[in-house]
Amino acid sequence: MKVPLGITTLHLSQRSTLLLLLAIGLLGFGGYDYVQQSQAVTNAVTVQATITDASVDRMEGGQGIDYEPEIQYTYQYQGETYTSDQVFPSTGIRTYSDRSMAESVVEAYEPGTTTRAYVSPAAPSDAFLIRERTPWPLRAIAVGGFLFLVGVLAGLGAKNPGKHELRPASEVQPAPRETWVDRHGETIHRLSKQVLGVCFVGFWLSMVALAFGLLNTTGEFGGPPQEIQAALLGPVGLPMIAGFSFWVGMIVSLCLYGVWSFTEYQQLRRRLPDPTPPSPFKHPSRLVTILGTEDGSLSEYGQRVRLTGWVFVIAVGMTAMIVYLLYTAS
Repeated sequence: MKVPLGITTLHLSQRSTLLLLLAIGLLGFGGYDYVQQSQAVTNAVTVQATITDASVDRMEGGQGIDYEPEIQYTYQYQGETYTSDQVFPSTGIRTYSDRSMAESVVEAYEPGTTTRAYVSPAAPSDAFLIRERTPWPLRAIAVGGFLFLVGVLAGLGAKNPGKHELRPASEVQPAPRETWVDRHGETIHRLSKQVLGVCFVGFWLSMVALAFGLLNTTGEFGGPPQEIQAALLGPVGLPMIAGFSFWVGMIVSLCLYGVWSFTEYQQLRRRLPDPTPPSPFKHPSRLVTILGTEDGSLSEYGQRVRLTGWVFVIAVGMTAMIVYLLYTAS
C-alpha cells in the first residue's frame, strides 16, 4: 500500500499497516484518556462521600499477579445520590504489582467513615477519590509513538534492502588494520554463546527456586496473600539475586555476541559490489525494514544485518526492563 507523505511516499506492507493502526489506536486512546483525566482533575468539585466497602482484589493474568484497590462509596451531588467505585479519574483500572502499595491506598478509607470525593459537573456519576492522573495514558502514548515511528521508518525504507549478492572473498582486499575483535573473534563468538546458554538456564532455575521459596513462605498457592519479608540470603532473596545476576549475564553475553556479529557484518560489507548501498546502521529506515523481513528472503549480508540488529534490540529491551523494575521498586 502506498501512502503519500509530503515530498515522499510510504510503501507499507500488511505488517507495517497493522503496526501503524495499532500505534494510532494507542495514541488516540492514550491521548483521549489523558485529556479526560486532566479535565476531571481541573474541573472537579468536592463532595462528602461515605465509604461502604474497601478491600484489595488479587488479579491473576498472563503477566503475573496484580493487586487492585477496590473502594465503594456513596455521595450526593445536587440532591441526587450516587454510588461509585472509582478511585482515580481514569477510564481504566489502576493495579499494583506490590500488594503493600495497593493496601496503602485502601488503608485510608475505612468502611463507615466519611471522606472527600471529587465530582466533575459534566459527569456527576463518575466521582473519584484521589485527585491525580494515572500513568497509563502517558505509557500508551509512549508505546504508540514508538510503534508509529517504527511503522513510518519501515515504510520509508528501501523496497529490497539486505538482498545484495556478495562478491567472492578472493576479490576483496583484506582490512588494512586488524582489530582486537578480528583477532579473537572465534573466542568471543564461542564464549558469548556458552555464557548466554548458561545464564538462560540459570535464570529459569532461579525462577523455579523463587517459586518454591514463595510457596514455602506463604504456605500454599491460592492461599490468602500476605506481605513477604525476604532475607537477602533466604529462600526468596537468594533466588532473586541469582536471577538478577543471570539476567545481567545474558545482557552482557548478547552485547559480546553483537560486537562479534557487527564485525562479521563489516567484513561482509566489504564484499558488496559497487555502488555500495548505505549502511543500515546509519539509516534506521533500512534497518527497520531488514529487521521485519523474513530471514529466508535475505542474502548472507542481509541475514547478518538482521541478526546483529535483533541482538542489540533484545539487549536494549532487557536492559530497559531492569531499569523499569529498579525504578518502580525504588
